Amino acid sequence: MIAQTEEDMRRFGRRLAGSLQAGDWISIDGPLGAGKTVLCKGILEGLGFTGEVTSPSYAIIHQYDPPEVKIRVIHADLYRIDDAAEIEQLGLDDQGDDCITLVEWACRAADLGKPSHRIKIDPMPNGFRKIETKIGDD
Repeated sequence: MIAQTEEDMRRFGRRLAGSLQAGDWISIDGPLGAGKTVLCKGILEGLGFTGEVTSPSYAIIHQYDPPEVKIRVIHADLYRIDDAAEIEQLGLDDQGDDCITLVEWACRAADLGKPSHRIKIDPMPNGFRKIETKIGDD
């Protein structure tokens, strides 16, 4: 899929949210500025969240709970994580059964979780974004 605008990215996230369920673990990768957090905003909007969504780059994890969202969401950003021990301390593997887990920069933790969805966002020279999605073991 090609996202031409930020709204296209959010729209994709809202559509994706309609297919997500508790236990889903979404890995989201791409370079800085690719639109990972914009995609997460769309997913959260699709799950009913109407507040401001910010990147968890510094907090590392943001949590969204019902009734603000239909299903509890853990939104993590691993950009500032340097080693596997730090990732393990976050406890993301322990969160998964009753929530949706969104992980930006999931490539920094290849052995963390088993993603139900893998999303790769690549900026294109014209400013558009190429979005590749793999579901399950595809």
